[in-house]
Amino acid sequence: MKRKPEAEKDNSERWLLSYADFITLLMIFFVVMYAMSAVDADKYKELSSSLNSALAGDQQKVDGGDQGSPVEDVKLNEVKPTDGNVTEEDLKKIVEQVQSLINEKGLQNQVTVNLGDIGVWITFKDYVLFDSGSPAVKPETVGTLVELGNILKVVDNYVRIEGYTDNVPINNSMYSNNWDLSVMRASKVLNIIVSQSGFPADKISAVGYGEYRPIAPNDTDEGKAKNRRVDIVILRTDFNATEKSQ
Repeated sequence: MKRKPEAEKDNSERWLLSYADFITLLMIFFVVMYAMSAVDADKYKELSSSLNSALAGDQQKVDGGDQGSPVEDVKLNEVKPTDGNVTEEDLKKIVEQVQSLINEKGLQNQVTVNLGDIGVWITFKDYVLFDSGSPAVKPETVGTLVELGNILKVVDNYVRIEGYTDNVPINNSMYSNNWDLSVMRASKVLNIIVSQSGFPADKISAVGYGEYRPIAPNDTDEGKAKNRRVDIVILRTDFNATEKSQ
């Protein structure tokens, strides 16, 4: 007795498996291309998450669900900007606000503000802030530093307070050299800005260079006066990495 031929199985939907594999590879290709063209980790993370959701939705569609088009889930325009991305226009606005404060306080001859390659430089002549040989900030200038801190704290970039002296050896019992004095002066300015302006303590630092980074020759009284200063530097975004902990 002859066997009845077995009924042939219906393979009409096998193309869906190949289609799903193709879509998966295509999405992975776009992820790799995006990662090679952008180094922003936050953007990559958001895009990767969106693509994962899209791939999951496409797989459900192959299995019989209807999740819509996976491409619609990728919204690159909604990626949030990176923290600390301060633009040139932002820095120029800071310069304008600081200059306005300087004019208001009548300190045009004692304080200067400039926009340079590293960032915004605010330079105080030492006698505006301190008595000779002293690290204590004069009470009448504390308010100016507080107002300055209120301007700076709206920027998400790092700030560095730098103290400098001339080359005349210090002659008192408090400090053994000009380095000590310059560091303490920078630290005192920092403490006022942090404690009274609410500037984030993890975004500001103090450093002292003593007599070793002059901006003028120390062989005249005028040159020495220029070298005795405190600089407040708002770093450009490109230089933020130099201040971050490793």
